[in-house]
Amino acid sequence: PSKSASPTTSAAAVAEPAHHCSYTAATPVAKKVSFPPAAPDYTASYTATIKTNLGDISFNLLNSKATCTVNSFVHLAEAGYFNNSECHRVVNSGIYVLQCGDPYATASTKLTCSSTGKIGTGTPGYEFASENLTGAKYPAGTIAMANNGTATSNGSQFFIVYKDSTSELTASYTPFATVSSGLGIVQNVAKS
Repeated sequence: PSKSASPTTSAAAVAEPAHHCSYTAATPVAKKVSFPPAAPDYTASYTATIKTNLGDISFNLLNSKATCTVNSFVHLAEAGYFNNSECHRVVNSGIYVLQCGDPYATASTKLTCSSTGKIGTGTPGYEFASENLTGAKYPAGTIAMANNGTATSNGSQFFIVYKDSTSELTASYTPFATVSSGLGIVQNVAKS
């Protein structure tokens, strides 16, 4: 991700941008990294690019609305956590998402529909609380955190919404970025 400082303001109901973040230990650890800094750069403006074999997907991170989530994502990206991993799950019924961010899903791993493997269960060794949920919507181009159903189980996995899923997704998944280019790549993956 690239970073450039700029002032931010927030109209969020919670105290965003956050000035302090808490991360707690979690398992299983797919790829060990340190915890992100507890003091995020809450005034920064971030962009990120996922380089795929089908082209680049770029997005803007919502630092003023999901500061601790962005702090974690930037930390993981800078540590090379996502390198050589695949987006391991496509959902094309009810919700329309491509899920990524688990290093258990490597380019050398054959992905299957089996639920017996580790793919989709990995964490970076920590988890953190959800943010930016008040009035959360999931239109095409939203990037949100995947979790295991609890508000404090965010880790490294995230999903890219390729078709509006607001009516099917409850406001339980932290929206932390929006796609600025490359959404068509995700839509094409979903068709195959």
